[in-house]
Amino acid sequence: MKRLRSRKHWAVSAVAIAAAASILMMGSSARAQMLPRESPLPAPDASASPQSAGGANTVTVPRGITVPIFVTRDVRVGAEGASQEEHKVKFAVDQPVIVDGYVIAKPGDLAEGHYDTQTNQTKRQFETTTSQELELDIDDVVNFCGDTIYVQFVHTFVGGTRSGFMSFGVHQHDAAVGKGSVLAASTDRVQKRVCAEPATGQPPAIPKDIIAPDAQATPPS
Repeated sequence: MKRLRSRKHWAVSAVAIAAAASILMMGSSARAQMLPRESPLPAPDASASPQSAGGANTVTVPRGITVPIFVTRDVRVGAEGASQEEHKVKFAVDQPVIVDGYVIAKPGDLAEGHYDTQTNQTKRQFETTTSQELELDIDDVVNFCGDTIYVQFVHTFVGGTRSGFMSFGVHQHDAAVGKGSVLAASTDRVQKRVCAEPATGQPPAIPKDIIAPDAQATPPS
């Protein structure tokens, strides 16, 4: 009888242990279903990354687009002085330059050029005239994103000295380009893929007192 009771006791214990284990497993499963699942990290959005230089706006700049150049300092050659070497100068773009609704150059962008001087002397019976010529050239503009825009502008400013008996003394005036002057340079060739930005307004009017380049002969069409 003792052995039978012992066997029954172990059987009941085994059933109880199995039931308890089942309840624990069900509770763990329920808790696992109730806990929030961690979502995987989202993949980086390529469209949100900065555009590369290759994706910037570019335009084709035709020949003959006016680029007003602001003279940032005086360029002066004395009436009695001359230098045969070439001198480099740096000026600035005067106002926005717009092509097909896009700005290709902004005020303050670098404009590069050079000037040469030449002295001519004319002697008469009672008078000697010495002319001092300063030929100023604008060569290119480096715009706000580093692209070079090739331009042309050539103008000769004349000064000199007149002396002698008929001149009643010595009269001098320098060959000079005054600070604050605006020069009418223009693009001298077609350029493709020039960096640009969308314009937010209409192009400003060209200054009335802008200095035009010297007239040049053109080949017959």
